[in-house]
Amino acid sequence: MNEMLHSPFIRNEKRWYFLSLYYASENWAELIAEIEHFHRKREKQFSHCLISFSEEKGEHLRVIFVTPATDTHDYTSEIQTCFQTFFEQHPSTSRKQFPYGEAIWCNYPNNSSAWNNFKWKDYSDQYIDFHKLTMKVVLKLTEGDFSGDSLFSLGMYLIVKGLSLMDCKEHKTALSQALHEAKTGSSNFIHTSKELLKEIDNNEIGEIIESYKNENTNDYSIELINWLNEVKIFLKLYGFQTICSYICKTIGLTGLRQLVILELLNSWHNSVHVNNLSFV
Repeated sequence: MNEMLHSPFIRNEKRWYFLSLYYASENWAELIAEIEHFHRKREKQFSHCLISFSEEKGEHLRVIFVTPATDTHDYTSEIQTCFQTFFEQHPSTSRKQFPYGEAIWCNYPNNSSAWNNFKWKDYSDQYIDFHKLTMKVVLKLTEGDFSGDSLFSLGMYLIVKGLSLMDCKEHKTALSQALHEAKTGSSNFIHTSKELLKEIDNNEIGEIIESYKNENTNDYSIELINWLNEVKIFLKLYGFQTICSYICKTIGLTGLRQLVILELLNSWHNSVHVNNLSFV
């Protein structure tokens, strides 16, 4: 745990506590349960508890606790003590080694935490609601499987679902804009993504995308239905490229994996367009 405690950040009449909990992804389900348990016991203090996944500088959960700005009590020590105790009693074992040559600084130690190690993109109530609904559908669909393959498939699934809410005439422009933004933000990965795409079976990807977009709506969970309703609103307010960015940021698919997902979707859309098929 960090010895230095940080005061909460005040924005939009709220106090924000940003905490990174470094814990092996194989055990994220247990840590998420502990986070939710901590929040339920303190719902009068914390109006929101927001969780995101990340592998930057080590596998970890990014957690934000939010209180009203009128609550001037500093809960930093209480939060830190809770998760320090959890790590001591339930340490995880990371199977992944530090990716030398792919990062400048060393990973944070497993079973540790860091304050204010990431930034929040949007402090609006609208985004808070969207983030919470996104995480609800993520936890429902992953069923505790937070492996890289599972999260990659989930990211593609949610982006396809978001795209399907748009008029098919807007798909080409929407995908092009989202891909351009992803390339701009991940320019160091462009060459790597091209090499990876050569190894992927396009026919298999096409079948997967077809299964996503042709899924029977009667099979949708209530979590997915609520999320799709929120996406409709977000598409009008922010646009498709922002939706893609938010989805990938929430489940830790930023950088190379976000770029590959959008490259695959863009290529698939172009192929079905050439064959006069409708991507709806």
